[in-house]
Amino acid sequence: MIIYDLVCDTQHRFEGWFKNTGEYTTQLSGGLLSCPVCGSTQVHKVLSVSHVNTAAEVHRAKAGLTVEAKPQELVKKLHEHIEQRFDNVGTQFAEEARRIHYGETEERNIYGQATGVEIKELREEGINAVPLPEKPTDKSKLN
Repeated sequence: MIIYDLVCDTQHRFEGWFKNTGEYTTQLSGGLLSCPVCGSTQVHKVLSVSHVNTAAEVHRAKAGLTVEAKPQELVKKLHEHIEQRFDNVGTQFAEEARRIHYGETEERNIYGQATGVEIKELREEGINAVPLPEKPTDKSKLN
């Protein structure tokens, strides 16, 4: 897993998590990589800031989210957190996000599947939707 610091053409900074450098290049050239703030697909890598220890490191260590943790473990913990606390609406994510945004159904945290086009349309409507890094394969469940 590779983590890049990225910036869009309107200077929004964000992180991108990729299986490898080839995956970054493929997503970028395919127009699949977009800014989570404004949806711009004009994105490029920037230099990463050095790590500085803070008091928050103590809290992250207690949660098992230390700097030494493997990126796959962090992504796994993120998915576990979301799966335990959010409603899975599957392929109806975009429709359900709109219903919540426009007050047609109860407000709650949801997750599911959406295409890049659907995410861009949601952002244009002012609906915050963030793609997640791919869930790591549980190697203990493979043959």
